Amino acid sequence: MSLRLGIDTGGTYTDAVLMDDATQSVVAKSKSLTTRHNLIEGIQSAITNTLGNHDAASINLVSLSTTLATNSIVEGHGARAALILVGYQQSQLKLGNLSDAARDLPIVFVDGGHDAGGHEKQPLDLKHAAESLEKLDDSLSAVAVSSMFAVRNPEHEITLRDFIRDKTGLPVSCGHELSASLDAPRRALTALINARLIPLIKDLIEATRGSLRDHGITAPLMVVRGDGSLVNAEFAESTPVETILSGPAASVVGAQFLAGRDQMIVSDIGGTTTDVALIQQGQPRLSRDGASVNGWRTMVEAVQIETHGLGGDSEIQYDRENRRFAIGPHKVMPLCLLADQYPAAINDLRQFVDEPWIKTNMARFIVLRRAPGELKLTAQQQSLVDQVASHPQSMQSVFAERHFSLALKRLIEIGVLTIAGFTPTDAAHVRGWYSHWDPAASQLGATLLSRYSKFNLGQEWSDEKSFCESMLSQVSRESALCVLSSAINESNNVFGTALHPKQQALLEQMFQTTAQPDQTAILGMRAKLSVPVVGIGAPAASFYPPITNFLDGEVVVPEHAEVANAVGAVVGVVKQTVQLTITPVSGKRVMVHAQEQREFDSLEPAAIWASQIASDAAFAKAEQAGAQQIEVTVERKDNIVEQQGQSTFFESTIVAVASGRAGGKSAG
Repeated sequence: MSLRLGIDTGGTYTDAVLMDDATQSVVAKSKSLTTRHNLIEGIQSAITNTLGNHDAASINLVSLSTTLATNSIVEGHGARAALILVGYQQSQLKLGNLSDAARDLPIVFVDGGHDAGGHEKQPLDLKHAAESLEKLDDSLSAVAVSSMFAVRNPEHEITLRDFIRDKTGLPVSCGHELSASLDAPRRALTALINARLIPLIKDLIEATRGSLRDHGITAPLMVVRGDGSLVNAEFAESTPVETILSGPAASVVGAQFLAGRDQMIVSDIGGTTTDVALIQQGQPRLSRDGASVNGWRTMVEAVQIETHGLGGDSEIQYDRENRRFAIGPHKVMPLCLLADQYPAAINDLRQFVDEPWIKTNMARFIVLRRAPGELKLTAQQQSLVDQVASHPQSMQSVFAERHFSLALKRLIEIGVLTIAGFTPTDAAHVRGWYSHWDPAASQLGATLLSRYSKFNLGQEWSDEKSFCESMLSQVSRESALCVLSSAINESNNVFGTALHPKQQALLEQMFQTTAQPDQTAILGMRAKLSVPVVGIGAPAASFYPPITNFLDGEVVVPEHAEVANAVGAVVGVVKQTVQLTITPVSGKRVMVHAQEQREFDSLEPAAIWASQIASDAAFAKAEQAGAQQIEVTVERKDNIVEQQGQSTFFESTIVAVASGRAGGKSAG
């Protein structure tokens, strides 16, 4: 049997699957907790649990989807890099958030660059570049280079790239290698983020290779890009920015594979968020403007995702103003997991249950996530860390002595502390849907929260089970709301944007009256969807079938939905795109903007030559990225305006797409 191993590192779980290469069926799967401070620990555990008694030598390919790039951008943990701008003006730093992205990093302005026609505007000042490089400190791990209109003529970027590599030995990211689109500041931003990610992705890939070797797996390693396609590890090391949204992309590809539908809404509920995406004609909808993470709008092509703060580990807290419970958007450690890892915590919960009065923070705990190391902490922050250093402390006990709110917020932001509290995962343990961790802690948490509601004039429940059923029903209702809001945005052609507050309020009211019919209610509506909803993620089997109570349509939770991300990591294809532009010169003469600039007397021979150049380049890139059985398609779009019987040529775009199956070693 020839096998392929897929691995996905999510925010909560690291999933792994073994798939039979011949039958494309899952033969083994597992979930391990993701170790955010060291992703390789979760990967190591997932591989061990999935491999079992299977022969490591039968694995011919391994594919990894990772949250590392996305998390590093969100948390600002990228490596230190220099940004060299060729032909730029100082004022352009204000565009595309470039100045914010490059804050505290060395920026070098060098004369040079080209114009929109690809003609050299100024000679490249290599002498100034060399002098500037010598002044840079030794803390740099990479360099980003962006030159004006390099997509029309990359000569200066290529010259500077080779020069820097020769002088420093550092990896260099060039804007034209990452995007063929105009908008120099955003191209520079993309190149800078890529440069800062190179050392991090390289370390992860090396660690993953080491883990594979420890298990006796010698198969090639692939990595999932943000558009759901695959590249080999060597390719990913040079273009790590393309792995932004790698995990959500893998989930969409996996959902399409498992459900076997060409038209559908994919809703992936994980521990932290619910990610909604669209698949049309068998292909995921891609972002028009490039992947955006933490406010940085890159030029990386990625699956278009709507993210909602609803997951299995979203905290359930009582809203005293509205006298009801709210779920999320903040993620916490479930009480059942807390007690499983720190059994002493259950004693605190029992003590609180025995007390006659219920207080706000009795079901919440402060947990040390990682040692602060050399981080500079305030006296109050250090005091808080010291209190929870040996074991988690109930927030009620800690806050009874001093008010640590601001210190706690900051320590959570920098990843030193986290919170444990009651979650949908706990409700599922009480209900008997899950039994992974300690259900007794979940039961005690449910007691505390249901009492808190009663003492604060909120809803009352007969017992903990009915309380948890109510919370789980609310998760299903809010999951339906996530799906419907995305469907509305798609109908309005604004997918990926937030609903207007009035729209949101109407939908919430609609779902509330649908879930709890009242003879006096004037409004009672159910929305009909014309495409199926495919639910995936660890809690999907619990939360998604009931959303038909709120939506009129088909809801599918396919087999292996809980590891769809890992399935998507291994079933994807390799795809590489090359785009060339043809612009007018004078009369009928045109210019093909490629690495080798070339003029032609008319458009047709230029288009034929450009199509062949683009096709060959796309094929070579796909082969370099690890593809086999490569097929290339070429599309041409002419921008020609007909007016008063005359044709005016503005531009032609040639796009070549090469795709093929990810190649693995021969097994056996």
